[in-house]
Parts: sequence; structure tokens; C-alpha cells
Amino acid sequence: MTTRAHCGAALALIAGCAAAITAYGSNLGFLGKSPISYFKADDMALMRQSALKVLDAAEPNAKESWSNAKTGASGLAEVRSQFTATDGATCKRLRIQNKAKGLESDATYTACKYPDRGWVLNSDAAPAK
Repeated sequence: MTTRAHCGAALALIAGCAAAITAYGSNLGFLGKSPISYFKADDMALMRQSALKVLDAAEPNAKESWSNAKTGASGLAEVRSQFTATDGATCKRLRIQNKAKGLESDATYTACKYPDRGWVLNSDAAPAK
């Protein structure tokens, strides 16, 4: 996969995480605003880099923190587990924690790696038997 395609796949993955967090929050008004709603472009880039680094790591429990001194935002990406899906894809449970403006979020997503698409969020992925 080319660097450009890899970056595009990463952006799609993180945008999917952001959309899921936003959609989740919009369905549950009592949650109010999420940290990601305060993120600047630099914060999104740092979060994306952190997520990709742990997804691409060979270490089974890879963890990467990030912080932006300019905005005060910070976060953590952590691989919780890994499995091979029924379609043969390598999948990882990715925990994303974010902090901004006194707000915190913590969510776990399933991301699977496909040769033609890179890392893709796949909530339906199931371990092969």
C-alpha cells in the first residue's frame, strides 16, 4: 500500500471513530459534548498517528499516548486484543481515550486490516473458529 493510500485509510479509520463518538453522543443528549468536538486539526493528526502506530505494531498490547501543548488536548490509543476474523482479516480491538476542555471519552472499536483498504472499522468482525 502506498503512503498516500495508507494515510487515506488511517484518516478514514479515525474519521469513523470520530463519527461513531459524535453519533453516539448525539443520540444520548445527557452526554453533552465530547472531547473530539474541541479538537483542532493538529489534535486529530496526533490521534490518528497514535492509532496507526499501535495498529501497525507487532506488539500485542501496543499503547501510545499523545498530547498537544498548544491546545491542551491529549489521548491514548491501545490495542486490547487481536484476532483473525472469519474473512481472514487481522483484526484488533482498539481503545481510544481522548481528553479536551475538561471532558474525557473512552471507547473501544474493532479495526480490521484489508490488503486493498488498510485498517477499517468493522463492528461485525468475528473471530474465526
